[in-house]
Amino acid sequence: MAYRVVVKCGGGAFFVPNEAAENLKLCTAGQLRVLLFALSRGFSETTVETVSSELGIIPEDAKDLLDYWVGRGILECDGVSAPVSVPKTVPPSPEVSSRKAELPKPPETKLTMKEVMRLKEEDEGIAHVLSEAERILGKTFTTSDTETIVWLISYAGIAPEVLITVIAYCAGIGKNNLRYIQKTALEWLDSGIETIEAAEERIHALNEARSWEGEVKRMLGIYGRSLVTKEKEFAESWRLYNISPELIHFAYEKCIEKTAKLSFPYINKLLISWHQKGFKTVAEAAAESKPKTEDKKPSFDLDELERRMMLDDSVV
Repeated sequence: MAYRVVVKCGGGAFFVPNEAAENLKLCTAGQLRVLLFALSRGFSETTVETVSSELGIIPEDAKDLLDYWVGRGILECDGVSAPVSVPKTVPPSPEVSSRKAELPKPPETKLTMKEVMRLKEEDEGIAHVLSEAERILGKTFTTSDTETIVWLISYAGIAPEVLITVIAYCAGIGKNNLRYIQKTALEWLDSGIETIEAAEERIHALNEARSWEGEVKRMLGIYGRSLVTKEKEFAESWRLYNISPELIHFAYEKCIEKTAKLSFPYINKLLISWHQKGFKTVAEAAAESKPKTEDKKPSFDLDELERRMMLDDSVV
C-alpha cells in the first residue's frame, strides 16, 4: 500500500531542503514540528517568540529546537550557520582544549527501550539517578527523558552523583527542562568537573555571580531583563576590584547627570578611575567631584561700587 501527497488546486506549498530530509530519521517530533513551521513561513523570519506562541512551546524549548536545525545548516540565526557560544573570559588550558575534542556529542539517535532497560540493570547508579531526578523535578519521566539520563551516564560518562547535583542546581534556578540539564551537564564535563567537590565549587561560583549581578542591576535601576554579555563582563570586573554597590550607584548617578542615559562604559571609566586613586567610599568620590573654589578677595571695592550706584540713581 503506497501513500501519495494530495495536491489541491490553489493550495499553498513550501519546499523542504534535501539536507533537512536527510535528517528526518535523526530528529525528534518536536524538532520536526519546528522545522515544518519555519519552512512554511518561506522567507519570513522565524523567532523564538513566534514558535512559542504559534506552537504552544515554552521559549526555552523553542530556542533549543531551532538551534538544532541551525547546527545542521538548515536554518541560520543572524547570519550564523552554527550555534553561538558565549566566549569565555579566561582562555581554556591546553589540557581542557585537548579534552574538549574527546567529549561526546549529544545523542542524535534515540536509544531503544530494550537498551535503556539493559543499561539500567547493568548500572545501579542509573536507576538511582532516575528516581532522584523525578523527585527533584517533581514529574514522571517520559521515554525521551529517561533516554537522556541514561545517555548522560552511560555514554557521556558523567558520574551519577555529579548528574544529580547538576539536576538539583538547574531545578533550583527554575530550569527544569531536560535539554537545559543535558546542556549544563555537558558544559560542566567540558570544564573538567567530574566530582561532587568540583560541582559544588562551580555552583558556589555561579550563585555568587548571580547574586552580584542582581545587586548590580538594583544599583543601576535595571529591571525586567538580564545583563547582556558585555554588561556581565563589566559587572564581574567591578566585583573582582571589590567595588562596593554604593559606589556603583554613585557612578550611575553621575552618569545620568552627564549623559542622561545608562552607559556601562562611562560608569566603568568612573569606577576604574576611583579605584586607581584608592577611593573606597562614596564620600571620597564625592569630594573629588565637588568643584574647587578658592577664597579670593574681590578685585574691586564693594563700598565704592555701592556709592557709584547711588549717585547714578540720584541722577535719574
